[in-house]
Amino acid sequence: MTKEERDFLEIWFEDYIGQFRDQDGALHPMLELKRCHSIRVAENARFIAAALNLPKAGQCLAESAGLVHDVGRFTQFTRHGSFRDADSVDHGIEGRRVLETQDLPLLCDPGDRERLLCTVEYHNRNRWDIPSDFSFELDRLLRLIRDADKLDIMEIVLHKTASDGFQDLPMMLPHISLGRELSPEVLKEAQNTQSVSSNKLSTLADFLVMIATWFYDLNYAPTLQLAFQRDILSRLQQELPRTESVSKIFAVISDAVKKGGQRKVGYEIYNSI
Repeated sequence: MTKEERDFLEIWFEDYIGQFRDQDGALHPMLELKRCHSIRVAENARFIAAALNLPKAGQCLAESAGLVHDVGRFTQFTRHGSFRDADSVDHGIEGRRVLETQDLPLLCDPGDRERLLCTVEYHNRNRWDIPSDFSFELDRLLRLIRDADKLDIMEIVLHKTASDGFQDLPMMLPHISLGRELSPEVLKEAQNTQSVSSNKLSTLADFLVMIATWFYDLNYAPTLQLAFQRDILSRLQQELPRTESVSKIFAVISDAVKKGGQRKVGYEIYNSI
């Protein structure tokens, strides 16, 4: 991707979300949250791509994919009043639909265009639901955007939890209460599978544990570097009940992250290209 194409997508993105503004030019607070999130994910993607020594074209593509990865959220929330895919639409699929139906000359290179569209479509899938036959270049971009996305979601959740107990959460995900009690089935799943199914979440505490298990799905050493610099794991634990079960979960995550930090899948390969 060229710098000019990246710059064009930045302009298009702001123009596109302009249609969701009210007469005073303001976005609904939940859509403004997603606009700012998209910009920060693009920044995270740019940092990770540069740290992996990707060529400039690859860095531009990563930054652009980060910017538009959640473009499906705007129609999703406007039409359904929720960010919960299970109650509305898969926002990854919706994002691809939006990009394909905007009469948008995305990219001159058809390979880059398809990689961008596939990354938007699959960025929100469970890791076991992602096809295993993606090309090397698509797999690399998708992993990078998933990392960049998770990093910022972690920061958003931590900031809102610390500031006001995440009062906006029920508006975003109506099925989750603001309670700090942990559901036994969530604890069990986190311990046994190193993940938590979103359909099992009942409380804010459950949500925080799910976010913590995302550390198992971070792909690149630069991502972990940012997570460590931001002290994300310990900040998550501080917001949860001080129980033996919680301590054990976080100790296991911390140990796994430390052991995997120097051997994240593909890091050395991608770093040498």
